[in-house]
Amino acid sequence: MSISNITKILEQQLNLYGRLLECEESKTDLIMKNEIVQLNVITQKEKLLTAQADELETTRLLSTARYFKEIGFRMRSGVLSDLIKSVNNPEEKQQLTRLYDELTDVLKRLKQVNESNQQLIQQSLDFINFSIGLMIEDPNEDVVYQHPMNQMAANKRNTWFDSKA
Repeated sequence: MSISNITKILEQQLNLYGRLLECEESKTDLIMKNEIVQLNVITQKEKLLTAQADELETTRLLSTARYFKEIGFRMRSGVLSDLIKSVNNPEEKQQLTRLYDELTDVLKRLKQVNESNQQLIQQSLDFINFSIGLMIEDPNEDVVYQHPMNQMAANKRNTWFDSKA
């Protein structure tokens, strides 16, 4: 197994993660606009890309393990930094280092955008729960202080929504 084959796999991974990042960034706008149908389409596309990413990662790990076996290294993981350390050719080492840096940057950005999207979704859910809470409150209930003896009647409130159901 040559380094050039591993490099090709890394370039494919970089391309794939770039496409995943584009999907995540487009999801941000869709979440803010509450466009659920388009959001679902993007999510399905992401599932396919994630499956492809898993396959590529497995291929890369196997290729790296074969390379280590060929050069006589034992007990090495498929970690890219270990691969870079094992390469003696300066051009190959430079190319692997560049890909490592680019992959790291894309994956960091992907993680940031994903976390941002999760926060937006959580805020939307909080707003929905707040809105539901407003709908199920008793409009006859007074918001000012009530005598504790009068609160017994307030516990038997009539609501539009039965939360026990």
